[in-house]
Amino acid sequence: MSAAPEPDRRGAFTVEPFTEESRLIWERREHVVFGVSPGNSYFQVPRMAELFGWLRGESDRIDVVIPDSALVHTYLALGYEERRAERKARAEVNVLRNRVSRAWEAAGGPRPGDGLNLMSELEGGEVYRARLAECERALREDEVLRGTSAEMSREVLALKGHRGMASDEQVERAMRYLLAELPFFLASSEIFDVPTSVNFYHRKLPLAEVVFSGESLLRASPRQAYATIRPVG
Repeated sequence: MSAAPEPDRRGAFTVEPFTEESRLIWERREHVVFGVSPGNSYFQVPRMAELFGWLRGESDRIDVVIPDSALVHTYLALGYEERRAERKARAEVNVLRNRVSRAWEAAGGPRPGDGLNLMSELEGGEVYRARLAECERALREDEVLRGTSAEMSREVLALKGHRGMASDEQVERAMRYLLAELPFFLASSEIFDVPTSVNFYHRKLPLAEVVFSGESLLRASPRQAYATIRPVG
């Protein structure tokens, strides 16, 4: 893999495309996917409002994705029975969705074409289902992808309060959360039917880096980019 491009510093945020191909897609400014994480203290209204205001001037279209259906797997992995896991996930998602809505309104509101999406509203799409099946196969066959997914899942469980070493069964269940998000890193351009798309997060994501570095069996669409976007300073 070639050296990562230089960060793009524009106003209040720094953009770090992971590859040169990602940089070229970012320069087109056609579409960004903002994935937000329930229960993560980073996603506060003032910070998101600043980001939305900045993104309005930097990208033609913004789609926010809240992983509502995926979050249930985390609580099942923590030992919650199914109905309680669903209630817990729904409560966290409602809090986050309200924060996102308030932040967006503070920044001037969504433009025509912008979207606030629950993952459960998108996972029935043909492209999403096809890429998810591809991810499921790769997770069985790709040791690097599986190892990275397992390590990230253990970290998620620890952050959610799990003590000690998570069992193999718990890690397997927790990986379903990451698995559900992977299609957006591979093909959000196709999922949202846009020419090109940048999927970004506020910190580096090892699983996305495995994919975009070429170390995995999975390959992102040539219309797809991955970047880190975070506040300056």
